[in-house]
Parts: sequence; structure tokens; C-alpha cells
Amino acid sequence: MAKGICVFAEHFQGNIEAVVAELVSVAHLIRETTKEQISAMVVSDDCEKLIEELKKLGLDEIYAVKTKRDPLFQDDAVSQVIADMLRRIDPSVVLVPATMTGRSIFSRVAVKLGCGLTADCTEVLVGTEEDGSFYIKQNKPSFGENVFVTIVTRPGVYPQMMTVRPGVYQPYEATGEKEPRISYLEVEVPESGIRVVTKRPAVSCTDSILGAETVVIAGRGAETAESFELLRRFAGHLDAAVGGTRPIADEGWIPFENQVGQTGCTIRPRICIALGVSGAIQHTEGIKDTKLMIAINQDEEAPIFQIADYGIVGDLNQILAEYLKEK
Repeated sequence: MAKGICVFAEHFQGNIEAVVAELVSVAHLIRETTKEQISAMVVSDDCEKLIEELKKLGLDEIYAVKTKRDPLFQDDAVSQVIADMLRRIDPSVVLVPATMTGRSIFSRVAVKLGCGLTADCTEVLVGTEEDGSFYIKQNKPSFGENVFVTIVTRPGVYPQMMTVRPGVYQPYEATGEKEPRISYLEVEVPESGIRVVTKRPAVSCTDSILGAETVVIAGRGAETAESFELLRRFAGHLDAAVGGTRPIADEGWIPFENQVGQTGCTIRPRICIALGVSGAIQHTEGIKDTKLMIAINQDEEAPIFQIADYGIVGDLNQILAEYLKEK
């Protein structure tokens, strides 16, 4: 019978992605109820280095398949390898980063295994059946920002597989010197129909909003050329990343990667400054763990003031212009 919690160890340029430690935290929350072991799976041409990184995460076991070449972007071949690995590992739960790589590979894996895949979970809980067996409540926003749904896998269908949005959970910090078992699996690596011709760094003006200590967020109140120019100059003075609500992303003022909220990313900056943000729950779910929240809005009844540590009622254009004039 399927048993165990398995985390997909996504990696890039020889390093384990930070979101993997967050998924290990999710796995430990599940284990508090199910008492199952936690493992990670990795596919790479440099498994040894990645395994050394994974050893720091307090896992029970690490499963690895070593490839002859870097499998980056060869999702057709990698998905077949992972499907074969999961048939061997037979876990009850598979946790996957809700990244472009995770979505691309595991949609294919789900088809190969004949199981479901819930995308972009923001909360993972454990439920108990009448017979004492466990199942995973996979919670996520759906139908745009309008509803929050709970999805469960059909009884008897394993693994229960889901992608979890980066930034929602705190990274797991292992204690002690626990040494995981290392298992290299003999799995055939098929020839990919994809050939990577060249790789170049992305050229983008997008700040890294997930790792920024200070984030300035634009709402509908900043939805003019004048307001947004002031906002960008303000953020530049603070060395802050710029994010926004969904309407701001929809209108093209920010890239969708910098949208914050239930249908965007979840951030945990040290300081978050909300400019012209009303404070709808769909947005504030993405900033609820901010250490210091400052809000500026003309509407003194705006819900954003209920979660802000400091609030200013006023015209953000005047306030930002005055600030920048002093600089």
C-alpha cells in the first residue's frame, strides 16, 4: 500500500531551489498526523552535490537517478523517469513546487500514473476517513479570486499529488545530525525529443519580489502614469521591489510574476508599503506574514488599515512627491 511523503527536489544551475525546504515543512506538518516517513527525489547529472544540500533538510531518505547530461527543459524524458521512480517509491503524497518546471513535469507525470494533480495549493491539511485512513485537503484559490476551494483525491488513488505555491510556508530548519538513507534507483532515462541549443540569462527589469526585504505594492489608487512613476522612484530610494494587486498586473503596470495575493505570489518581507491598495482578502492573503506593514490610502475606511501597523489617509501622489522632494 502507498505510504510516505515524497518531495520533488527541483534544482537549477547546480543548486536546490529554496522552495524545496518549504515543501519539507509541509511534509512535516502532514507527518504530525500520518507518522509517515519523508523522502525527496532528485534527477540530475550531478546528484552528489544536490544530495549534500538535501542532507541538511532532515529527510529520512533521498532517492536519486543520475543522468548522463543535464536534463534541464527535457520535461518529456524527466517526467517518464519520475513516473518510474514514483512507481518504485510508492508514496501516498507527492509535494511539488508550483513553479514552471514543477507544473510542466508533473502534469505529464499525473497522466502517466493515472492520478490527479492539484495546482497552486496555498494550504495543505490532513483529513481522516471513518476507517482511520488519511487524506490530504488541498486548498487553493479558484475561479480567479472569487472562491477558495478544497480538493481531495479520489479514495484509493495514489499518489495524492499537488503543487504548492512558493512563499506560503516557512523553510524547514533541521535540528540535529540526522543522516538520510541514499538510494540510487536504476531507472532507464529515455532520449528526449527536446534539444537545448543555448542558454542565456533572462533580461528583465523585474525585481526579485520573493526574496526582497522591502516591497512597495501598488493598488488601484496608483493606476495612473503619474502615480506609478512616483511609486517606482519611491521604491528606488528604498531599494525595494515593486509588486501589485491583480488589477495592476492585468493592466500591465507590473509583470504577473510580481502580482501578490491568492492568485499571485506570497511574500514575507521585513517591510511592506501598500500604496492605493484597498485591502481585499484576495490580496492580503499574500502579505499576512509581513513584519511591518505601512498603508497609504485616501479612503479612511479601506480594509487595508485593519492589518497595517501604520496608516496614512491621504493622496499618495502628494505624499510621495513630498517625500521625493526632500531627497
